[in-house]
Amino acid sequence: MTRKQKHILIILGVLDLVVVGALAIIVVRTMTATPAAPPSIVQAHVSPCVQRMLESCNALPAPFSETATVAWDTTQLYITLHAAYPTATPPSDSAQLLWTALDEMAVVLKSGCYTPETIIIALTAHGNAETVQYLAQLAGQDVTAWMAGTLSEENLAAQSHFRQTVQARQD
Repeated sequence: MTRKQKHILIILGVLDLVVVGALAIIVVRTMTATPAAPPSIVQAHVSPCVQRMLESCNALPAPFSETATVAWDTTQLYITLHAAYPTATPPSDSAQLLWTALDEMAVVLKSGCYTPETIIIALTAHGNAETVQYLAQLAGQDVTAWMAGTLSEENLAAQSHFRQTVQARQD
C-alpha cells in the first residue's frame, strides 16, 4: 500500500468516526428530549355559510347527534345528519326530522347564503335493532320559493325526491 493510499484510508476513517459520532449525538438527544406538545389542529378555511350550517345542524336537539357534515358548492348542498333513539326501531315519524333540518337550513340560507341548484339531506336514524336511512333531494329554486312562501310544504314535498331504506342490525 502506498503512502497516498494510507493517508486516504486515515482520512476516510476519521470521517467515518465523525459521522458515527454525530449520529450517536442525534440519537441520544432525541431519546432524552421531552416530547413536543402535539401540533395544534389547523382548520382548513371554511366559508361562513358552511360554518353557520354546521353550527346550526350540530345544535339541533335530541335525537340528533352532533356529527353533522356539510358539503356546499355552487351547484349542490349536501347535509348528513344522524339521530339516535333508545328504542329497537326508530319511530315511524322520524322522517319528520328532515323538515326540522330543512327549517334550520332555511334560516342559514335567509342569512345571505347562496342557494345551490340541488339540496340533499341525508338522515340516518339509529335504533338498537334497526337503522333507517332517509335521503331527500330538493331543487334549490323550490326551496327558495318555499322560503318565500310561494310554494307550500305539500308542493315542496311533492316536487322533491325521497328515498327510505331500512337495515336490520347485524351483530
